[in-house]
Amino acid sequence: MKNISEKTQTFNINKTSTYNLSIQISQWGFTYCILDTYSKEYVAIKHAGYGMELSDENLYDKIKQNLTSDACMGKSYKSVDMIFVTRKSLMVPNQIFDKTKLKDLVKANFEISDKEEIQFNKLKSISACNVFVIPSFITTLMVNTFPEINFYHEATPFIENLIKNGSEDTTVSVNFYYDFMDIAVTEKGKVLLYNTFAYKNATDVLYCVSSVMSKLKLGKKTAVKLSGYHDKESDIFKLLYDYLPNVSFVTLNKDLKYPFGENLPDHTFFNMMTLPCVL
Repeated sequence: MKNISEKTQTFNINKTSTYNLSIQISQWGFTYCILDTYSKEYVAIKHAGYGMELSDENLYDKIKQNLTSDACMGKSYKSVDMIFVTRKSLMVPNQIFDKTKLKDLVKANFEISDKEEIQFNKLKSISACNVFVIPSFITTLMVNTFPEINFYHEATPFIENLIKNGSEDTTVSVNFYYDFMDIAVTEKGKVLLYNTFAYKNATDVLYCVSSVMSKLKLGKKTAVKLSGYHDKESDIFKLLYDYLPNVSFVTLNKDLKYPFGENLPDHTFFNMMTLPCVL
């Protein structure tokens, strides 16, 4: 994933109080986009990759540098939302959700250290809560910079967008990050399946997508919608396209203006860019 920093001619750093700021942080990079809430146009987008998966100590230093070296990070916004990308998450149905027992529930599913904290997002579309873990130093850094910031896990806008704007037909949606992908299968406004899978190459991706489709007895002509860190020139897209004829990339809602498509396709950070529109 190449680094990118783009702004439109209409961007005005003195009018950020009318803008929405969406941020995405992972151990691989720091990304943000700015949406003019009046014109519905994305007026800025920036991605700074770290080149490798960073340790928590190095990640702290990088995020701090990202926040202090960018003039856009020192401004006030109409709203600020942040996605943290992590596989440490689980969906809990509302019927059994108990805030007082979250720590025990999380520990039963994956490791959590004293330097991490538990957050959760209520999913309106599926009557469930998305529970996830985030390093405490990230929330501290971000709250100190943006006191009114809202924290989300990457699966929250992914699922909410699929239900709000997705097709009534059965659809397999895949959102890629550097080393793992979220896969969801939706049909008629319902989520049939959601899971995350690690991958190293195109063969891994094809195996995971095919396994999901086989498990749900979906035919090869089922629509497969891709978003995230790959494009039509990637080995992943080419291999999927060879085996699954109905593969395509998602596109932003036509109500949103995205002027940076020549350098960065709109599906690349689709999850982050749809965040303020679905929550």
